[in-house]
Amino acid sequence: MLRRWGVVGVALALLLAGCGGAASTSSSAASTSTSSSSSSAATSSSAASGPVKGGTLTIAFSQEPDTLDVAKTGLTAVGEIMRNVMDGLVWLGTNNKFYPDLATSWTVSSNGLTYTFQLRKGVTYTDGTPFNAASAVANFDYVENPATHSLGTLQGLGPCTKAVATGAYTLTVTCSKPYAPFLTSMSGFGFQSMTAVKKEGSQYGLKPVGTGPFMVQKFVPNSEVVLVRNPNYNWAPSVRNPHGTAYLSKIVYQIQLNGQTRVDSLESGQAQMVEGAPALSYKTMTAAGQQYVGLVAPIAGAGEYAVINNSKFPTNDVKVRQAILYSISHKGLNKLADQSVYPVLWAPLQPGTLGFDAALNSKHMYAYNPTKAAQLLTSDGWKKNSSGIWEKNGQPLSLVITHIPVGDLPTLAQGIQSYLQKAGMQVSIKQYADNAWHAANVAGVENITPLEFSSLDPDLLRIEFTPGQYFNWSKVNDPQLTSILLKAETESNPTTRLKLYDQAQTIIMDQAMMLPEHQNDDLYIMSPKVKGITVLPGGSLDFYSAYLAK
Repeated sequence: MLRRWGVVGVALALLLAGCGGAASTSSSAASTSTSSSSSSAATSSSAASGPVKGGTLTIAFSQEPDTLDVAKTGLTAVGEIMRNVMDGLVWLGTNNKFYPDLATSWTVSSNGLTYTFQLRKGVTYTDGTPFNAASAVANFDYVENPATHSLGTLQGLGPCTKAVATGAYTLTVTCSKPYAPFLTSMSGFGFQSMTAVKKEGSQYGLKPVGTGPFMVQKFVPNSEVVLVRNPNYNWAPSVRNPHGTAYLSKIVYQIQLNGQTRVDSLESGQAQMVEGAPALSYKTMTAAGQQYVGLVAPIAGAGEYAVINNSKFPTNDVKVRQAILYSISHKGLNKLADQSVYPVLWAPLQPGTLGFDAALNSKHMYAYNPTKAAQLLTSDGWKKNSSGIWEKNGQPLSLVITHIPVGDLPTLAQGIQSYLQKAGMQVSIKQYADNAWHAANVAGVENITPLEFSSLDPDLLRIEFTPGQYFNWSKVNDPQLTSILLKAETESNPTTRLKLYDQAQTIIMDQAMMLPEHQNDDLYIMSPKVKGITVLPGGSLDFYSAYLAK
């Protein structure tokens, strides 16, 4: 299954994510077989013969990037690729601690408004442009320029948008108010060569320039993205186990939207990895005794869920929303769409995300109960007509589900439709292409739309559920919830902050503002020769130490 959107708090580690806290990198896989196979593959960084230099790793990749310019995109897929091309100021380790990366050190003022970074010297972009404070400021200016149309990276900056060079290698960023997720944003803010941006103009997104262990050789839309080793890279963070340049010579992302085609590429030897593996293929091909290895990358954030439009009739009625949730079997939906591979989710955040409320998740709110759904609708003045459809004041309980043809989103839409039709609701499905889907959801065309959102930080909830946010596709405008989420955004005390998010999640579920579905884990099937991959917080893969064993 693939993740599609999230709130991009940062350009790389979090694309389509919010930003902030930390995600567990232990592979909390969906099934027993998934768990056992993932742990051996995810962090295996050595083989009997040791790391091997050279070779091409080909990955059958499930999504089509819109652009490789990390300042402009909102796709998680782009972040996954460019995580290996771009560097951030700080590195968020698998232990959820921050380490120096392009910044060697940093300080934060006592009021939480000013961050001062001492930058690493001797770093160059792969076009030869030096990285320094002036270059860093230019990156901030680029993201903040309205002409850039930054989707996620700009949101990740929050109120911390004033960047100045206070020395040749000293960067000072000032926030208009405290912003708890800022360092996490800086772990994923991918710094790019502004020289290349200006030189390439509208074509820059095909071959962006960073400072990371790999560089983009080419991007052929609808076909492939090819990365090659950066021959000058020698500034890996200490926690990344520095060994000079990367081991692999090349990484090829073959864009194959069809799941079976991706699996066929692996079985034919054309690829060594399948990303976004179909659930059934993953279960069968990585089972004990099979020749392939499974890897689970838990995607921190909201998991897989369905937006419910809180402002459009009839889902602007809380009892209708609650009836919708009671009418759908989480387990049945998961089995229909994903072979029950993923753990069912009952809360707004999934395990491994800062702020995940285990107690709320364990309550199994809105467990399948068609009788309860009917009682809610009846008490709200709805009656079934002669066709068995609920009506109120002459209007049918008619719903529109939108989706894009990506991963399990179509089957989830169909499953939701089936359950709601069985419950006496009139349901139509509209499939859109990416841009049209965005426009429709921003305009509020849908009543329900399934999607995925990835984020390391619960500030994601503010971006999803407060007025004025691009990704508030649920059109929520709840003053109490907004107040809590805005306070949590600036709260510096971790314990107090988490309590605020507990309150927010309770409100979201009490008001049935969204439909949690299941955990969002990216499934990989790969050759046992693939070694040395690290699953980063948030679910991206780090290929710096990856290699192909002999």
